Amino acid sequence: MKNNFLAWITISIAIVLIRSFFLISGSFQPHESAAYPFVILGLCLVFGCLKKDVFLAQIKNAPLSADPAYVLAGVFIAAISIFMPLSYEPAFMIFSILLTFIGVFIIFFGPAAYLPALLLFVYGFSISIPVILNETLGNSYAFITARLAANAADLIYPVAQQGQLISIVNAQGIRDMIYIDAGCSGSASLAIFITIFSLMLIDIKPRNRHILPLFLFGLLGTSLQNILRLVLLLAANYHFGSEAMWQMHDYAGYILFPVWFSVFVYVYLKVAVAGHRHIHRMSSKNTDPVSEDRT
Repeated sequence: MKNNFLAWITISIAIVLIRSFFLISGSFQPHESAAYPFVILGLCLVFGCLKKDVFLAQIKNAPLSADPAYVLAGVFIAAISIFMPLSYEPAFMIFSILLTFIGVFIIFFGPAAYLPALLLFVYGFSISIPVILNETLGNSYAFITARLAANAADLIYPVAQQGQLISIVNAQGIRDMIYIDAGCSGSASLAIFITIFSLMLIDIKPRNRHILPLFLFGLLGTSLQNILRLVLLLAANYHFGSEAMWQMHDYAGYILFPVWFSVFVYVYLKVAVAGHRHIHRMSSKNTDPVSEDRT
């Protein structure tokens, strides 16, 4: 087992270093990245640490040599990580590196790679959400967000909206223009929500018929909390000026999203636990000796 572990680390690092050579030699330029991919990575790592006992037990019980099917799967995944297009975006660079480690890990430890591979999938899919939204909807998603936020704020404040631009005349009579780009549209919040929802689904899965309603409820709530954030920014601009609005812009999301997600977690656990209790009661009835005697 120790030899397998050393071989896994050595081969994985060697592949990453060789691949990094081509990245560096290809006129590499540092790329500024948003914060949300690292939040997503942190969530996956924390979840993995919480499940470390299960993971270590699977490694301990892994056979000395993995099944040929796992070896082929690992070689295939490692090959994908090697030949996938090089990205200067830090989040996707991290993904390709972790994909290499997972591929080689499968070769040596087989089914023990299930949990880390699942967490890597969650990470890769979640960091792709903003990119997918931008590629499929373009500016449409940001436009819809701007329209909804402007319409909500217009109920109280002098707000106008044109495309992705929202204008507001503050209490001092000064007009400010706010541009709602892809970052402000809430795609990062959706990515973080999908990450947490996926991790909760792995840990405490509700009954199948409740999964989609819970997911849609979470998407709706996440979108609405982002629109509320924009409305609050416009309110701050009206009452206190643009400087106060931009200060609030840096912190509002860190307050609103945890509050909203606390509500979602409560609802999720309420539904999931109720479902597990129902299943437990049904199992108890099926194994009740008295019931068996009556039948």
